[in-house]
Amino acid sequence: MDDTPVELRFARFVAAMKETRTQDAERELAALKERLPAGSLGLMRAQAWFDLRAGRDAAAADGYRSILERMPGDEEAAINLASIQSRQHKTEEARATLDAAARLQPDSAALRAALAQFTPAARQ
Repeated sequence: MDDTPVELRFARFVAAMKETRTQDAERELAALKERLPAGSLGLMRAQAWFDLRAGRDAAAADGYRSILERMPGDEEAAINLASIQSRQHKTEEARATLDAAARLQPDSAALRAALAQFTPAARQ
């Protein structure tokens, strides 16, 4: 049985993702899946990030939507989902995603900055 602490697995996963070591990240993610319940928010975030980096936009978008259902206004999930929607030329969906999160997190500079990219003044 794997007795590596979950926190260490997460740290290894994050390091591998930041260093673009996909196989290492995938191995750590698989180990996390064995140890954590499927509904674990940390596991959902890790899977969505991995899918985003792997170019699996549909899976990543589903993951970020699931996070937003559980944590409306989540900054990271909203920004990442909006970036996917924007790449898919779903500008209004991206703006709506960010707007909904910004209403719940009005002090978030990151959400305000992301939302500003979708306002008419920003496109001039």
